[in-house]
Amino acid sequence: MKTKRLVSSLLVLILVFAIAFSGCVPTAPSQTGGSTGSGDTNVTQPDEQKDKSWTLLEPLNKKDGELTVPRSNYITYPLAAEETSGITLKYWLPLPSNVSKNSPSVNETEWARIWKEKTGVNVQFIHPTMGSENEEFAVLVAGRDLPDIIEWEWTISYAGGPAAAEDEGVLINLDKYISPTGEAADLWQYLQDNPLVNTEVKNDSGSYYCFPFIRGNKYLQCTSGLIYRSDLFEKAGVTKVPVTIDDWTEALTKLKAYGIEKPMVQQSIENLQSGTMNAYKIRGGMFVDDTTGKVEYGFIEDGYKEWMLQMNEWVKAGLLDEDILTSNRTTLETYIMTGVGAACYGAGGGYMGTFLTTAAAEPDVYGKDFDLAAANFPVLNEGEMVMYGGASYDYATTSKASAVITADCKYPEIAAKFLNFSYSGEGHINMNFGEEGKSFTFVNGEPIYTDEVMKNPDGLSLAVAMAHWGRGNMSGAFVQDPGYIFQYYATKQQKDALYMWNDESDSQKTLIPPVTLTPEESKRYTMLNSQVDTYVKEQRARFFTLEGDIAAEWDSYVSTLKELGIEEMISIYQAALDRFNAR
Repeated sequence: MKTKRLVSSLLVLILVFAIAFSGCVPTAPSQTGGSTGSGDTNVTQPDEQKDKSWTLLEPLNKKDGELTVPRSNYITYPLAAEETSGITLKYWLPLPSNVSKNSPSVNETEWARIWKEKTGVNVQFIHPTMGSENEEFAVLVAGRDLPDIIEWEWTISYAGGPAAAEDEGVLINLDKYISPTGEAADLWQYLQDNPLVNTEVKNDSGSYYCFPFIRGNKYLQCTSGLIYRSDLFEKAGVTKVPVTIDDWTEALTKLKAYGIEKPMVQQSIENLQSGTMNAYKIRGGMFVDDTTGKVEYGFIEDGYKEWMLQMNEWVKAGLLDEDILTSNRTTLETYIMTGVGAACYGAGGGYMGTFLTTAAAEPDVYGKDFDLAAANFPVLNEGEMVMYGGASYDYATTSKASAVITADCKYPEIAAKFLNFSYSGEGHINMNFGEEGKSFTFVNGEPIYTDEVMKNPDGLSLAVAMAHWGRGNMSGAFVQDPGYIFQYYATKQQKDALYMWNDESDSQKTLIPPVTLTPEESKRYTMLNSQVDTYVKEQRARFFTLEGDIAAEWDSYVSTLKELGIEEMISIYQAALDRFNAR
């Protein structure tokens, strides 16, 4: 095995965790041959033409940008007993929060049971301590005994990206498995059907390295935006849904005059940025300019100064909560529910859905006319397209949820077949919705959740019940199905928000795609960013609280960022983007 990176400062912790993450349990001889099932192939000689018992599907012709769901079932499941006998794979992944509310680990979920039963593979799921995932991941990969499978984010969170992880003996190249005759042939077929995703999930050398988490539809790519108390807007005489920044100024002013103490409230200044920066054609941090295709850094653009000046004006007029820097989720929820605030940024499920459910359960407390609606990301001029608000890439690299087979795995063929199940036509349904007849039934060909999920008899919330039966409302090594969210978003207000935030936007164009930095770039960028990020946050707080004057200090602020290396940081990302575009 290739030598792992050593983290000297974590040496003691490595010894503590070494036993916990001991890799495969090799209680049976290694199975190098294929299954006796009709879908299996032997890929130990990747250059040799191999027999296969399935007929490859032709790639689908789709509208530009439209994604499809997995549709092949090349690999036969469950695997033959003689192929998996005595083998237990160890699978390390962060514990999803909605799972933790009902079970101590994924092992107790129904979807883990279904996955193991359907594939015939025994798997033990292992989790880092919640809140300590980054630290424990560092310890894990620094050690010399890895579990068989690790779910994580590999493009940026791992220094040097997937190529470095392979060179350092953490993960293996998957090209022979993700192939038309390989153990992950169903994933291969999905990627042929979705060529843009196929490009995204490779490294710069054009090789596969992970079983990716894919947001399988545009309606899964922006699920947060601006929401507001429509009942209070109506009472304050706001008859138009705000579209421009001027519209928002007018609406917030009317709300203030009506008696709303803090017309716009936010959980954090980052949420304020996410909800309103689109008007100034910037994003927080690195982004792609929609007109030039070049990498820019939002906090050094003139649009950032203009945005901050507008936020200053709102704060001085009492339209925007001046305490955003110390706010939190509890504060935000209290303000919106009690009418202290009337507009915020939040998720259609965890915010809008939760607030509507709470209000409906206690109308005497929150008012019988309590209601919410969504607004799109604001623009400066009516008619402009939303280009810098929301969105995410199909390959969801912002989630620590793409699985690799580690270099310590003694049964990579079995691991590949186990992971491949999620990308098969059958596995896609099971991993998203659970078990037919229990957690879902087919209605007109569509999987519909049963009352076991929608009205859980044990009193589990909808989100927790979903997470117990399937992975649909979480991240993971599978293709997320949009059918879950249109059932999770139970109200018309939520569905309308989802359509608005995704249909009336072209914001994916300004996101940094799933690029990877070289080891040298990663080290240099990390060093520079530690200073730049600290300075930006310090100055942002000064400018927001008016301790600093962004207009008067702008040139000095920009000059300091350049001295700290922001231009080199931009060039590093530009080089990575150029490599991505050349894949």
